[in-house]
Amino acid sequence: MRNSSPYDDPTLGLDLPEPERTPKAAPWPRATGQHSPNGDGYGEMIARLRGFLDYVAAARLDPGTVAALSDDLGAWSERLADAAVPEREQVFGHRDDMPGRGQTMAPALRVHEADRFSVRGTVRFGRYFLGGNGAVHGGAVPLLFDEVLGRLSGSGGRSRARTAYLHTDYRSITPIGPELDVHGWFVSEEGRKRVLRAEIRHDGVLCAEAEGLFIVLKPGQP
Repeated sequence: MRNSSPYDDPTLGLDLPEPERTPKAAPWPRATGQHSPNGDGYGEMIARLRGFLDYVAAARLDPGTVAALSDDLGAWSERLADAAVPEREQVFGHRDDMPGRGQTMAPALRVHEADRFSVRGTVRFGRYFLGGNGAVHGGAVPLLFDEVLGRLSGSGGRSRARTAYLHTDYRSITPIGPELDVHGWFVSEEGRKRVLRAEIRHDGVLCAEAEGLFIVLKPGQP
């Protein structure tokens, strides 16, 4: 029997048994739009979900709209509850064929150049990520850095690694709206330890930079 609300069981199937494996990351997708190559519509759905979150963040809603939207969201939660699957079968955040891997936790990086040791691309933070005074929320910046560096750490046929630390320095305001340049690169790779760095720039001005240590997973390690 399924739960009627995600608040009753926030794991939604994560406790189901899964085979042990240490997957490798797929190559970076190029900036060709949110539509997935196989035409299943998932990319467009995620793009609309991103837009929806921006509109919700920007809106001042009257009580009637709040109630109607709440009912609609509740109905969709009910409909999706039966579709919950184990983590290895999950689609959200696992679509390596599209920018952002088909997730909405962090803005989608549009990759323009990438190889085994570096990646360059652009990103836009929508209203959903607003902290205040037109600036990106301070917690959203490390989310992007972890997404970029974690993906780069496992690129080029390497086994996946887990974040050990991620140090972020804020150098200037990261603005909501405009296109920002993102650059990530390897600093060193020794044994199971991989050190990487990344930066975000707006019109050449350094907004934030980060250094992360990633540890390669052992066989069977979660």
